[in-house]
Amino acid sequence: GTPAAPKMAAQSHYDLFEQLELPQCECLNAAKDHTLRSALTPSDEGFLQSDADEELLISLRFMQAVRLSAIVVAGPAASAPSELRIFANPPAPLDFDSGRSNAPTQTLPLTPADVAREGRPVELRFVHFQTVRELTIFVPGNMGNEEETVIARLRL
Repeated sequence: GTPAAPKMAAQSHYDLFEQLELPQCECLNAAKDHTLRSALTPSDEGFLQSDADEELLISLRFMQAVRLSAIVVAGPAASAPSELRIFANPPAPLDFDSGRSNAPTQTLPLTPADVAREGRPVELRFVHFQTVRELTIFVPGNMGNEEETVIARLRL
């Protein structure tokens, strides 16, 4: 493709917040005061933080099938996720054990540059994310092996 194509794909993912069925979106192991909605809501100054350990299990449900081309994660250098295990349309709800053991649709290793400031789009294998109704993201750990993982912003 041409150099312009990835930029257009990267810009299109910001709109999907409006497509989320927010009451059906949840995060396991989120701290009471730092919930998933803080990371998803564009205007929110809050953030999502893990509670008991560094793992997070994020479940997102869309009002209709969507196409995903990239994901943006922003967070502080030491406690931002180091990897995302992404499951598109999982056949059954995942728990932490299945998040660790099941084969994800795609595993995305993240670099400090990916999560800096507002975060930068990390491309997904587009062919696997054509008709996504549900997306589960398992976060196994963070960049600095901290006790808690922090996601300041999550955009699709």
